[in-house]
Amino acid sequence: MNMEDSRDIQEIKLKVKKYLELENVSVLAGAGTSFHLGAPIIRTLPEDLKASCASEITKYFGEDANIPSYEDLFNCLQADRFLREQKHVCACDINNKIVEMQKWLFDKCDTNKTELNDNYKCDENLQANRYYYHEKFIKKLLQRPNNLRRANLFTTNYDMAFDYALDNLGVHYINGFMGVHNRCFRPEVYDYDIYYPGQSVSGKVHRAEKVLRYYKMHGSLSWVSSKPTPSNVYGINEVTMNGTFEPSIDKQIIIYPCVSKKTFTLDLPYSELFRQFSQAIIQPQSVLFCLGYSFYDEHINDIIYQALSIPSFTLIIANYITNPEIQKLKCLDDPRIIILDETDSEQSTFVGFVKNIMPDLYEENEQMIVVDTLNKLYPQVERKEKEA
Repeated sequence: MNMEDSRDIQEIKLKVKKYLELENVSVLAGAGTSFHLGAPIIRTLPEDLKASCASEITKYFGEDANIPSYEDLFNCLQADRFLREQKHVCACDINNKIVEMQKWLFDKCDTNKTELNDNYKCDENLQANRYYYHEKFIKKLLQRPNNLRRANLFTTNYDMAFDYALDNLGVHYINGFMGVHNRCFRPEVYDYDIYYPGQSVSGKVHRAEKVLRYYKMHGSLSWVSSKPTPSNVYGINEVTMNGTFEPSIDKQIIIYPCVSKKTFTLDLPYSELFRQFSQAIIQPQSVLFCLGYSFYDEHINDIIYQALSIPSFTLIIANYITNPEIQKLKCLDDPRIIILDETDSEQSTFVGFVKNIMPDLYEENEQMIVVDTLNKLYPQVERKEKEA
């Protein structure tokens, strides 16, 4: 990185600092934020699944069709199962195939077990702590002044990278679940906050620091479908990832890979999660950081484009390697859309963004105080020299 690049990075960093101090800050983290951990990008069906799903591929896509993505095949299986259930026809074979695919995903996306990406194997920080950059990002995000609204972290990832990082830091995060031993999805939890009583008897309470709102928009490896009960109306439980759980016919994980099918988002929990996303970014004075998100989800894109109708909304994109959707946004030449250099890994990868772009608000404030002091001091020195 030459001096000119360094100055450019510093300018971007100062801009990002300004946006982080807005009233409403949201982050949308895509698959790129787990790339360095070795999490798979499953837009194409992996070879080890291709052979075992050969008959399903032929059935849904034809013999001469291109190899479908994991999401497309999973979507077809879900749709086929739904149609059979409506006709009261046995869908055991489909259920078995769905569980097989879920087990593959569960194993390959467990970031505690994945091998670091080749480009990052020499990174000493990751060798010491594989969630180093996730933790550093969260710590910087939580440095926002406590009088501002809670920051929102949305992710389309199924993996547990941010979950593990939040737990490692001891951060309170509101993720839509309630309970300790039996954690159930309760969307009203997103409207809660955390306060603690003051030391006086006047009844005043103080807002707890270091709290984050966390939304897994496409489901999670730790979300399990269960039979609805009076205490678990939506039939969704959150399980502990302690190495003992594995997807099965009776305990299927809740994931939403059908990114091209908007109609599937009408069901819970997705309808609620997308509503929360829309509500968060359409607030006045809002900024949305899209990190490692490739704009492949049409429903999410529509919500973002709707937010662009609000004059005070700002969109900041950091995604290594461009694509047609991001290029389309770039061509709008809208000053409210800031796209970091897609060819520069020091800016647009998640690791590069955390290291070089995401400011340390405490550190930046201290530097600004020092600069301000020196600016006030030097004119006094100049005056003394003139007087002498």
